Amino acid sequence: MDYSAAAEQTPPPAFVQTLSADDTTTAPATTAAATSASASGASTPDYSNNLTGDWFGLRPQLQNAGITFGGFLDTDGSWCFSGGRSTSTSAYRTLLNLNVSFDLNQLFGLQGGTFYASYEGFFGQNGSVTQVGSLQPFDNNDAPRFSEVYELYYNQFLGNQQSPLLQLRVGRQDAIDFFSNPPDAGMFINSSPTAFPTIIGSSLYPNSAPGIVAVLFPTPPGGSPPPLTLKFGAYYFDRMYPSAFDAVWNTLEPANLPAGTFLIGEADYNWQINNSLPGVLAGGYSWRTGDLPTLNGSTQSGAGSGYIYIDQTLWNNAQNQSIAAFEVLSAGDRNVSAIDYSSLGGLLGTGLVPTRPNDQVGFGYDWAHVSSQADLPKPYELALEGFYALNLGHGITVQPDLQYFVNTGGGVYPDALVGLVRLSLNF
Repeated sequence: MDYSAAAEQTPPPAFVQTLSADDTTTAPATTAAATSASASGASTPDYSNNLTGDWFGLRPQLQNAGITFGGFLDTDGSWCFSGGRSTSTSAYRTLLNLNVSFDLNQLFGLQGGTFYASYEGFFGQNGSVTQVGSLQPFDNNDAPRFSEVYELYYNQFLGNQQSPLLQLRVGRQDAIDFFSNPPDAGMFINSSPTAFPTIIGSSLYPNSAPGIVAVLFPTPPGGSPPPLTLKFGAYYFDRMYPSAFDAVWNTLEPANLPAGTFLIGEADYNWQINNSLPGVLAGGYSWRTGDLPTLNGSTQSGAGSGYIYIDQTLWNNAQNQSIAAFEVLSAGDRNVSAIDYSSLGGLLGTGLVPTRPNDQVGFGYDWAHVSSQADLPKPYELALEGFYALNLGHGITVQPDLQYFVNTGGGVYPDALVGLVRLSLNF
């Protein structure tokens, strides 16, 4: 699934929008209301902000029957203005996602059950490699080319419909649906805010994998103390000996991941200040099994990483204008990861221009310490980012983005200034 910032996709079932209508970050639902794609025929879903509209009325009819279609297309152009690896080339890439979800309660009376499937393909050039050469990719869509059934899973809520106790998901999936996902980081195009740079061998984009996730809700939503959510996930990789499913449906890129299991757990503590300013404090730890290559050319059995983040809405008003901030600290295995610990954060403003209520502006930094085992000239890499996301309506967003890298690639390349423009279409 994408985890591109500007992609306004239909979120997978059992997820709810946690920010404004134009922020596309998704997070696990804390109420059973999210288990249903729509009320059973009680309302007409609004597709006015989708590029393809309501399909002459067919689309809301299908959603009210329990079948919801979605999708997005991101196309990016990037240019390295100075420094980096190359200023003589531009890079263009496209990420396409098409998805469908089935509400099994509406279709078959299976309360709390949903089935989700998505196709995803990345086509074009990896500018983070060819243009800048940074340790932290400047475009979170950059990847080896691939075309595959990206997610295919069954999701089930258990317990009281208004206050579920447990959520289970089984099937091919991306870990960012649940883990390492600050709610206000999704619009940033640098990869670090939505794929923490110290996480090792993960099931984050572009590496979806077969897995099982369990989410526990020890405290009822809206209760006191604020809701606590506990999440656990296990995702299995074996690209050297692909399954029959992978061999038929997926291009198997990238193919350099050793066999093993990605294990991750996270605890989230949510609150509201004055009933209007949401915040979350989260901490997680992951472990990658298998014989992993080290930076000195040998191998070691397994490697771990940990992180903590806080995300807080600082201000909002009745006109849905808001300012939010987030901060992330993470650490990983210095023998396996070129970045052994990092600090990153950002500010996100929504609707700050009164005549542009759905536009967003962001400023962020990504500081990454270089492992001594990496043998690079400089001890850190720093990326600074600023963007403005222009929401044109009808599912169209244009997002200019500017980033400056200090000690690019750990000092291998000159300090770099790179710009890109992302066009996002929400189907």
